[in-house]
Amino acid sequence: MVLLWMASRVEGTGYTGGVRWSVVEEFVETKVDGRVCEDLVVVTDSYALVIDGASDATGMDFGGRSGGQIAAETIQLAFNGMDPHATAREVVVELSTQLAQAVGDLSPSVRWPAATVVCLSFSRNEIWRVGDGSFVIDGEPNIGVLRVNEVKSDFRAAFNTALMASGVEQGEILENDPGAALALALTNVQQHLSNRPGPWGYGVINGGAVPDEFVEVFELPVSVGEVVLASDGYPDPRVTLGESETRLRELLRQDPAAIGELSTGGKPLREGANSVDDRAYLRLRCVGRSSSHQQPTITGLKP
Repeated sequence: MVLLWMASRVEGTGYTGGVRWSVVEEFVETKVDGRVCEDLVVVTDSYALVIDGASDATGMDFGGRSGGQIAAETIQLAFNGMDPHATAREVVVELSTQLAQAVGDLSPSVRWPAATVVCLSFSRNEIWRVGDGSFVIDGEPNIGVLRVNEVKSDFRAAFNTALMASGVEQGEILENDPGAALALALTNVQQHLSNRPGPWGYGVINGGAVPDEFVEVFELPVSVGEVVLASDGYPDPRVTLGESETRLRELLRQDPAAIGELSTGGKPLREGANSVDDRAYLRLRCVGRSSSHQQPTITGLKP
Protein backbone atom coordinates (compact mmCIF):
# COMPACT_ATOMS: atom_id res chain seq x y z
CA MET A 1 0.00 0.00 0.00
CA VAL A 2 1.10 3.59 -0.59
CA LEU A 3 1.00 5.36 2.77
CA LEU A 4 0.44 9.10 2.88
CA TRP A 5 0.92 11.23 6.00
CA MET A 6 -1.31 14.25 6.04
CA ALA A 7 -0.98 17.72 7.56
CA SER A 8 -2.59 17.82 10.97
CA ARG A 9 -4.26 21.21 10.89
CA VAL A 10 -5.86 23.36 8.21
CA GLU A 11 -6.86 26.92 8.93
CA GLY A 12 -10.49 27.62 8.17
CA THR A 13 -11.69 24.13 8.99
CA GLY A 14 -12.63 22.31 12.15
CA TYR A 15 -10.22 19.52 11.39
CA THR A 16 -7.22 19.11 13.72
CA GLY A 17 -6.19 15.46 13.67
CA GLY A 18 -3.50 14.24 11.27
CA VAL A 19 -4.67 11.30 9.17
CA ARG A 20 -2.63 8.61 7.46
CA TRP A 21 -4.29 7.16 4.37
CA SER A 22 -3.41 4.09 2.34
CA VAL A 23 -4.40 3.22 -1.20
CA VAL A 24 -6.08 -0.17 -0.92
CA GLU A 25 -7.34 -0.67 -4.49
CA GLU A 26 -7.26 1.27 -7.72
CA PHE A 27 -8.45 0.29 -11.17
CA VAL A 28 -9.00 1.93 -14.54
CA GLU A 29 -10.34 0.26 -17.69
CA THR A 30 -11.50 1.43 -21.07
CA LYS A 31 -14.85 0.18 -22.33
CA VAL A 32 -13.26 -1.15 -25.53
CA ASP A 33 -9.86 -2.83 -25.64
CA GLY A 34 -7.30 -0.84 -27.61
CA ARG A 35 -9.06 2.48 -27.04
CA VAL A 36 -7.55 5.20 -24.85
CA CYS A 37 -9.34 5.37 -21.51
CA GLU A 38 -10.67 8.83 -20.66
CA ASP A 39 -11.05 8.05 -16.95
CA LEU A 40 -8.07 8.48 -14.62
CA VAL A 41 -7.10 7.75 -11.01
CA VAL A 42 -4.71 10.29 -9.47
CA VAL A 43 -3.05 10.15 -6.04
CA THR A 44 -0.62 12.83 -4.85
CA ASP A 45 0.80 13.69 -1.42
CA SER A 46 -2.28 15.83 -0.76
CA TYR A 47 -5.15 14.60 -2.91
CA ALA A 48 -6.79 11.46 -4.24
CA LEU A 49 -9.24 11.75 -7.10
CA VAL A 50 -11.06 10.11 -9.95
CA ILE A 51 -11.39 12.04 -13.20
CA ASP A 52 -13.96 11.20 -15.87
CA GLY A 53 -13.16 12.73 -19.24
CA ALA A 54 -16.32 13.36 -21.26
CA SER A 55 -16.57 11.24 -24.40
CA ASP A 56 -17.14 13.11 -27.65
CA ALA A 57 -18.82 11.21 -30.48
CA THR A 58 -18.00 14.02 -32.94
CA GLY A 59 -14.37 12.91 -33.06
CA MET A 60 -12.78 16.29 -32.32
CA ASP A 61 -9.01 15.95 -32.20
CA PHE A 62 -6.65 17.95 -30.00
CA GLY A 63 -3.14 17.08 -31.09
CA GLY A 64 -3.91 13.38 -31.30
CA ARG A 65 -6.02 13.35 -28.16
CA SER A 66 -9.78 13.34 -27.71
CA GLY A 67 -11.52 16.11 -25.79
CA GLY A 68 -12.13 13.83 -22.81
CA GLN A 69 -8.51 12.72 -22.82
CA ILE A 70 -6.99 16.21 -22.93
CA ALA A 71 -9.39 17.39 -20.20
CA ALA A 72 -8.57 14.47 -17.91
CA GLU A 73 -4.82 14.71 -18.48
CA THR A 74 -4.78 18.48 -17.95
CA ILE A 75 -6.54 18.04 -14.61
CA GLN A 76 -4.11 15.29 -13.67
CA LEU A 77 -1.13 17.56 -14.32
CA ALA A 78 -2.75 20.45 -12.45
CA PHE A 79 -2.99 18.41 -9.25
CA ASN A 80 0.73 17.65 -9.32
CA GLY A 81 1.41 21.25 -8.34
CA MET A 82 -1.75 22.03 -6.39
CA ASP A 83 -1.54 23.85 -3.05
CA PRO A 84 -2.12 21.08 -0.48
CA HIS A 85 -4.32 23.34 1.67
CA ALA A 86 -6.41 24.88 -1.11
CA THR A 87 -10.17 25.10 -0.77
CA ALA A 88 -12.53 23.36 -3.18
CA ARG A 89 -13.29 26.70 -4.83
CA GLU A 90 -9.60 27.52 -5.28
CA VAL A 91 -8.90 24.11 -6.81
CA VAL A 92 -11.83 24.32 -9.23
CA VAL A 93 -10.73 27.77 -10.41
CA GLU A 94 -7.20 26.47 -11.01
CA LEU A 95 -8.45 23.42 -12.93
CA SER A 96 -10.72 25.56 -15.12
CA THR A 97 -7.91 28.04 -15.79
CA GLN A 98 -5.43 25.36 -16.78
CA LEU A 99 -7.88 23.60 -19.10
CA ALA A 100 -8.80 26.90 -20.77
CA GLN A 101 -5.10 27.56 -21.36
CA ALA A 102 -4.58 24.04 -22.72
CA VAL A 103 -7.31 24.19 -25.38
CA GLY A 104 -7.51 27.92 -26.18
CA ASP A 105 -10.63 29.70 -27.43
CA LEU A 106 -13.16 27.34 -28.96
CA SER A 107 -16.18 28.07 -31.09
CA PRO A 108 -19.60 27.49 -29.48
CA SER A 109 -20.23 24.96 -32.25
CA VAL A 110 -17.28 22.81 -31.13
CA ARG A 111 -17.71 20.10 -28.48
CA TRP A 112 -15.65 21.49 -25.59
CA PRO A 113 -13.18 19.22 -23.79
CA ALA A 114 -14.67 18.50 -20.39
CA ALA A 115 -14.33 16.26 -17.36
CA THR A 116 -15.94 15.60 -14.01
CA VAL A 117 -13.98 15.19 -10.79
CA VAL A 118 -14.57 13.58 -7.40
CA CYS A 119 -11.70 14.32 -5.04
CA LEU A 120 -10.56 13.63 -1.49
CA SER A 121 -8.58 16.49 0.07
CA PHE A 122 -6.40 14.89 2.73
CA SER A 123 -5.55 18.06 4.60
CA ARG A 124 -9.08 19.45 4.65
CA ASN A 125 -10.75 16.10 5.40
CA GLU A 126 -13.31 16.74 2.65
CA ILE A 127 -14.65 15.15 -0.50
CA TRP A 128 -15.27 17.52 -3.41
CA ARG A 129 -17.36 16.83 -6.47
CA VAL A 130 -17.98 18.60 -9.74
CA GLY A 131 -20.23 16.54 -11.99
CA ASP A 132 -21.60 13.03 -11.59
CA GLY A 133 -18.79 11.07 -9.97
CA SER A 134 -19.72 8.93 -6.97
CA PHE A 135 -18.22 8.10 -3.60
CA VAL A 136 -18.77 5.68 -0.74
CA ILE A 137 -17.94 6.56 2.89
CA ASP A 138 -17.77 3.55 5.18
CA GLY A 139 -20.30 1.68 3.10
CA GLU A 140 -22.68 4.62 2.53
CA PRO A 141 -22.89 5.49 -1.17
CA ASN A 142 -23.46 8.93 -2.63
CA ILE A 143 -24.24 8.55 -6.32
CA GLY A 144 -23.66 11.58 -8.52
CA VAL A 145 -26.49 12.50 -10.89
CA LEU A 146 -27.11 15.22 -13.44
CA ARG A 147 -30.77 16.04 -14.02
CA VAL A 148 -30.35 16.68 -17.74
CA ASN A 149 -28.67 13.29 -18.19
CA GLU A 150 -31.41 11.56 -16.19
CA VAL A 151 -34.13 13.02 -18.41
CA LYS A 152 -32.24 12.19 -21.60
CA SER A 153 -31.50 8.65 -20.44
CA ASP A 154 -35.09 8.08 -19.33
CA PHE A 155 -36.38 9.25 -22.72
CA ARG A 156 -33.96 6.97 -24.54
CA ALA A 157 -34.87 3.98 -22.36
CA ALA A 158 -38.62 4.61 -22.67
CA PHE A 159 -38.45 4.91 -26.46
CA ASN A 160 -36.38 1.77 -26.86
CA THR A 161 -38.64 -0.12 -24.45
CA ALA A 162 -41.66 0.88 -26.52
CA LEU A 163 -39.93 -0.33 -29.69
CA MET A 164 -39.16 -3.69 -28.10
CA ALA A 165 -42.76 -3.97 -26.89
CA SER A 166 -43.86 -3.40 -30.50
CA GLY A 167 -41.72 -6.30 -31.69
CA VAL A 168 -38.31 -4.78 -32.41
CA GLU A 169 -35.56 -7.24 -31.49
CA GLN A 170 -33.12 -6.43 -28.71
CA GLY A 171 -30.28 -6.89 -31.20
CA GLU A 172 -31.55 -3.87 -33.14
CA ILE A 173 -31.42 -1.78 -29.97
CA LEU A 174 -27.90 -2.96 -29.17
CA GLU A 175 -26.65 -2.22 -32.67
CA ASN A 176 -28.40 1.05 -33.57
CA ASP A 177 -29.85 2.46 -30.32
CA PRO A 178 -32.73 4.39 -31.95
CA GLY A 179 -33.65 6.04 -28.65
CA ALA A 180 -30.22 7.64 -28.40
CA ALA A 181 -30.50 8.77 -32.02
CA LEU A 182 -33.67 10.70 -31.16
CA ALA A 183 -32.08 12.17 -28.04
CA LEU A 184 -29.10 13.37 -30.10
CA ALA A 185 -30.71 16.76 -30.59
CA LEU A 186 -30.30 17.42 -26.86
CA THR A 187 -26.85 15.82 -26.73
CA ASN A 188 -25.63 18.18 -29.44
CA VAL A 189 -26.56 21.33 -27.49
CA GLN A 190 -26.28 20.04 -23.93
CA GLN A 191 -22.86 21.61 -23.33
CA HIS A 192 -24.54 25.03 -23.34
CA LEU A 193 -26.20 24.04 -20.06
CA SER A 194 -22.83 23.28 -18.48
CA ASN A 195 -21.93 25.56 -15.57
CA ARG A 196 -25.18 27.42 -16.10
CA PRO A 197 -27.32 28.01 -12.98
CA GLY A 198 -30.87 26.78 -13.15
CA PRO A 199 -32.84 23.54 -13.07
CA TRP A 200 -31.13 22.04 -16.12
CA GLY A 201 -27.62 23.30 -15.48
CA TYR A 202 -24.79 21.11 -14.26
CA GLY A 203 -21.18 21.43 -13.19
CA VAL A 204 -18.19 20.28 -15.22
CA ILE A 205 -14.56 21.28 -15.67
CA ASN A 206 -14.46 22.64 -19.23
CA GLY A 207 -12.45 25.85 -19.01
CA GLY A 208 -15.39 28.00 -17.95
CA ALA A 209 -16.31 29.36 -14.53
CA VAL A 210 -18.07 26.78 -12.33
CA PRO A 211 -20.83 28.30 -10.15
CA ASP A 212 -20.71 27.57 -6.42
CA GLU A 213 -23.89 25.50 -6.61
CA PHE A 214 -22.03 22.92 -8.72
CA VAL A 215 -19.01 22.64 -6.42
CA GLU A 216 -20.15 20.11 -3.83
CA VAL A 217 -18.24 19.79 -0.56
CA PHE A 218 -18.73 16.93 1.89
CA GLU A 219 -16.91 16.90 5.23
CA LEU A 220 -15.71 13.47 6.29
CA PRO A 221 -16.55 12.23 9.79
CA VAL A 222 -13.60 12.21 12.18
CA SER A 223 -14.10 8.47 12.61
CA VAL A 224 -13.96 7.70 8.85
CA GLY A 225 -12.52 4.31 8.03
CA GLU A 226 -12.63 3.92 4.24
CA VAL A 227 -13.51 6.02 1.23
CA VAL A 228 -14.23 4.88 -2.33
CA LEU A 229 -14.17 7.27 -5.28
CA ALA A 230 -15.60 6.12 -8.63
CA SER A 231 -16.52 7.43 -12.05
CA ASP A 232 -20.02 6.91 -13.43
CA GLY A 233 -18.76 3.83 -15.24
CA TYR A 234 -19.71 2.18 -11.95
CA PRO A 235 -23.46 2.88 -11.66
CA ASP A 236 -23.57 1.09 -8.29
CA PRO A 237 -20.12 1.31 -6.66
CA ARG A 238 -19.50 -0.94 -3.69
CA VAL A 239 -17.01 -1.02 -0.83
CA THR A 240 -14.53 -3.22 -2.72
CA LEU A 241 -13.42 -3.35 -6.33
CA GLY A 242 -14.42 -7.00 -6.60
CA GLU A 243 -17.96 -6.28 -5.42
CA SER A 244 -18.21 -3.28 -7.73
CA GLU A 245 -17.10 -5.32 -10.74
CA THR A 246 -19.44 -8.17 -9.83
CA ARG A 247 -22.36 -5.75 -9.56
CA LEU A 248 -21.47 -4.16 -12.90
CA ARG A 249 -21.30 -7.57 -14.60
CA GLU A 250 -24.69 -8.44 -13.11
CA LEU A 251 -26.24 -5.24 -14.50
CA LEU A 252 -24.68 -5.79 -17.94
CA ARG A 253 -25.98 -9.35 -18.03
CA GLN A 254 -29.50 -8.41 -16.91
CA ASP A 255 -29.86 -5.20 -18.92
CA PRO A 256 -27.54 -5.10 -21.97
CA ALA A 257 -29.88 -2.72 -23.79
CA ALA A 258 -29.68 -0.30 -20.84
CA ILE A 259 -33.42 0.22 -20.56
CA GLY A 260 -33.78 -0.84 -16.91
CA GLU A 261 -31.37 -0.52 -13.99
CA LEU A 262 -28.53 0.32 -16.36
CA SER A 263 -30.47 3.03 -18.19
CA THR A 264 -28.68 5.87 -16.37
CA GLY A 265 -25.60 5.11 -18.47
CA GLY A 266 -27.53 6.15 -21.57
CA LYS A 267 -25.85 3.55 -23.80
CA PRO A 268 -26.29 -0.15 -24.56
CA LEU A 269 -23.55 -2.75 -24.36
CA ARG A 270 -21.98 -2.68 -27.82
CA GLU A 271 -20.51 -5.73 -29.52
CA GLY A 272 -16.88 -6.14 -28.52
CA ALA A 273 -17.16 -3.81 -25.52
CA ASN A 274 -16.59 -4.94 -21.94
CA SER A 275 -18.93 -2.27 -20.52
CA VAL A 276 -21.03 0.71 -21.57
CA ASP A 277 -18.49 3.27 -20.37
CA ASP A 278 -14.90 3.73 -19.25
CA ARG A 279 -14.53 3.25 -15.52
CA ALA A 280 -12.22 4.21 -12.68
CA TYR A 281 -12.23 3.11 -9.05
CA LEU A 282 -10.13 4.15 -6.06
CA ARG A 283 -10.42 2.79 -2.52
CA LEU A 284 -8.59 4.40 0.39
CA ARG A 285 -8.30 3.42 4.04
CA CYS A 286 -7.58 5.55 7.08
CA VAL A 287 -4.81 3.67 8.87
CA GLY A 288 -3.88 6.05 11.66
CA ARG A 289 -4.33 9.42 13.29
CA SER A 290 -2.00 11.68 15.22
CA SER A 291 -2.04 15.07 16.88
CA SER A 292 1.39 15.93 15.45
CA HIS A 293 1.72 18.85 13.07
CA GLN A 294 3.80 17.83 10.10
CA GLN A 295 3.62 18.47 6.41
CA PRO A 296 2.34 15.78 4.05
CA THR A 297 5.01 13.42 2.70
CA ILE A 298 5.16 10.02 1.10
CA THR A 299 6.35 7.73 3.88
CA GLY A 300 7.00 4.66 1.78
CA LEU A 301 5.54 1.54 0.26
CA LYS A 302 4.03 -1.24 2.34
CA PRO A 303 2.82 -4.67 1.24
